Amino acid sequence: MIKNIIFDMGGVLIDYNPEKTLNEVFDSETAAVLLKEIFRNPIWADKDRGIITPQEIMEQKRGAIPPQVFDKVSEMVDNFYPYMPPFEKMYELVKRLKENGYGIYLLSNASSDFHIHRKGIPALSLFDGCLISADYKLLKPEKEIYLALFERFSLKPEECFFIDDVQANIDGARNAGMSGHCYCRGDIEILKEALKEAGVKI
Repeated sequence: MIKNIIFDMGGVLIDYNPEKTLNEVFDSETAAVLLKEIFRNPIWADKDRGIITPQEIMEQKRGAIPPQVFDKVSEMVDNFYPYMPPFEKMYELVKRLKENGYGIYLLSNASSDFHIHRKGIPALSLFDGCLISADYKLLKPEKEIYLALFERFSLKPEECFFIDDVQANIDGARNAGMSGHCYCRGDIEILKEALKEAGVKI
């Protein structure tokens, strides 16, 4: 029986879409450079792992970033949350699940600045606990991060259902004994059906 629902953050609770954001803020050529050098670069995962700071990223990438946008990019690397608005429909789903008695938890690949900016994500006020990758120097889909979640909050994996927008992370959850659903942006009705099929009351 499912007793706990585990949520990812970017792409699930909030709209993390660097391609869209960068093309809105910069010209297409600059946006492509920034995606390659930072936002879709392994260095961004290192930030989520908690082994590099935003300042260190900018110093490493100084030569690759057009000087005229360096300050703006530094601002975005230091705090991307203003560019990631919360999904209202997902908040409503979280609220319904909470009202129906489920434990609600977060498991996200995110840097430690999450703890500063989490108040800007309304759904998180309903959560029973949050585990952020940077705090453990781990990343999804590494099995150890799922085990850390279970241990920290005394959860049984077979009683948990995980929602993430990356299939590899769902596969990692299943390898750790937890069922789940890969959420495609905006397909909340499909997600609800997957929850119902898992025996979750909505």
